Amino acid sequence: MRSAGGSLLLIIVLAVSPLGAQQAPEPEPVRTSILEIGGRLAWGVGITGQAVGWELTRPHHNVEVSARLGNGGGHAYFDAYLMRAIGPDASWRDEVAYAPFDLTYPADGWVTLFEDLDLEPGEYWLVVAKPTEKAHSSINWIVATPMSLRSTCDVRYLGTKSFTFLTDTAEYLPASKFASKYEPYGFQMALTDSLSPDSDRCVRDN
Repeated sequence: MRSAGGSLLLIIVLAVSPLGAQQAPEPEPVRTSILEIGGRLAWGVGITGQAVGWELTRPHHNVEVSARLGNGGGHAYFDAYLMRAIGPDASWRDEVAYAPFDLTYPADGWVTLFEDLDLEPGEYWLVVAKPTEKAHSSINWIVATPMSLRSTCDVRYLGTKSFTFLTDTAEYLPASKFASKYEPYGFQMALTDSLSPDSDRCVRDN
């Protein structure tokens, strides 16, 4: 049996809490570019193993990593790694993310390699490489010239490194012998993260 006091309390709550007075929803986060490498003229460059690096000076959340990739003469099998370090001293302990891919012919476009990543401050390298167990792979990384580089002020571009010869290839591909080399163009890739719509962010063009 409901008491009279309980009924009176319910009437008071309804009187001071009209149904239409609801709290406004939180604004949805938007995806914002934090690093973008592009350019006016673009074409595919066949690669064995290529790495593009950057450094973060603060944490970034819900990060998505993508690259513009394609194939020239058939299927393009490739492995993508996100690493904190590359080269002979690197190991699986430096691996942040890994995924295998298969681009059926023909292909030329942006491929999402990793998503929903939380990245702490530090150095990172995106590695795209032919799998050692595949006899053939026509993987191309689309390049652009003149290179346009756009980034937020807390991201520093580290350039590109590559390995070309089988003798430079390690069993764990990111531990291969990478070498820096001058590139008159940029390997097209992009990083985005989630940002509140009212956030203020410094952006620079190089």
